[in-house]
Amino acid sequence: MQVSIVLPSSILSVESTLLLKSLRIHQVARWTSIFGVSEVVFYREYGTPHGEYMGHRQLIELHWRYFFTPPYLRRRLVPRSPLLRYVGALPPIRLLDFDVKGKPVKGEERVGFAARERGGVVVYLDNEEKYTPLNECRPGFTKVRVVDTDGRLVECLDVEYYMGPSLSFKESLMEALTSVEGDVFKVATDKAGAPPAQRELESLGRAGRIALFFGGPRRGLFEISEAEGFNLLDYVDVVWNTIPGQRVVSIRTEEAVLATLGLVNYWLRRVENI
Repeated sequence: MQVSIVLPSSILSVESTLLLKSLRIHQVARWTSIFGVSEVVFYREYGTPHGEYMGHRQLIELHWRYFFTPPYLRRRLVPRSPLLRYVGALPPIRLLDFDVKGKPVKGEERVGFAARERGGVVVYLDNEEKYTPLNECRPGFTKVRVVDTDGRLVECLDVEYYMGPSLSFKESLMEALTSVEGDVFKVATDKAGAPPAQRELESLGRAGRIALFFGGPRRGLFEISEAEGFNLLDYVDVVWNTIPGQRVVSIRTEEAVLATLGLVNYWLRRVENI
């Protein structure tokens, strides 16, 4: 089951320093990775100046590239930037497919990076050493099996592996809602919604995909959609309050993301076992 989340880039607007903005991006990246989210979409909240939105987009893209590049390839693939000043202070994402130890060993499977160089395609398995593929290998990230460390030979594998959520951006909430096509169960999250009914939760397993929509730090989805001039209820299947009975004044968007993904993940696993 593919799950995507959709949230505003304005979650960075309430943070005054690069450190806090980096931490906020890391929280979204880490928590969506825990649950194997397939895509994260950031939209421009109504009223956000375009220059501010583009600045946040650049910051998110840089951090995303850093977080979801294997640590043993970052020095080669991620350019140094002052905007990444604080990534070393953040806890590692630690994707399962990145969890390898030291130098490549024979028989090991790991994510490499295939590049077209003079003489053909080579595969980098760390920042320095390049290996020759024994079979066809398309440029870009690829899963390989190490065949020979002395001869530096690998076999490119046609298998699924998880590199973290893909990343995209939309200019408005309306664009984010209408760009989700196909058999998708659209869930809006808002404190004005009702707690999920059991029949709604059980229906998650019958959907082709699930898209979870979140409001911003100052305005919820109903307020944002009203500002954009449309009725949110015309574009979503349900509106859920996934943290009923909250005992704080407000819940941060990324906190709502974590709570909602935990709920959805639990019910998807439960439905699979029914």
